[in-house]
Amino acid sequence: MAMCSSRRVFIGASLWFAASAAAVWAAQQGPPQSQFPPPFPPPEPPEPSRNQKRDRAILKANREAIVKDVTRMSELVDALQKQLKENDTASILSVDLIRKSEEIEKLAKQVRDLVRG
Repeated sequence: MAMCSSRRVFIGASLWFAASAAAVWAAQQGPPQSQFPPPFPPPEPPEPSRNQKRDRAILKANREAIVKDVTRMSELVDALQKQLKENDTASILSVDLIRKSEEIEKLAKQVRDLVRG
């Protein structure tokens, strides 16, 4: 029985020593090397636009289109509100009412796209 106990102690100590030695060896190896070649260097950032007149013209055209679309949307909303007040829409929706609401939605999407650039 005493011999069994000493074997257990010896085996436990051996396992502990092996695990410690493996941990020390792994720490000395450093980070693992990658199998893949290093990635290409990042591309150079594009130079600022040299044609500022062109950029300003585009921004001005976008602004004018936004103002025009918002004005048209406002007119359509006013007409839609007037039509809703005049007609009983509880039972029937007119085709014109639906067409105006779809046009408002289309204009809103155009404005959103112009604002996003």
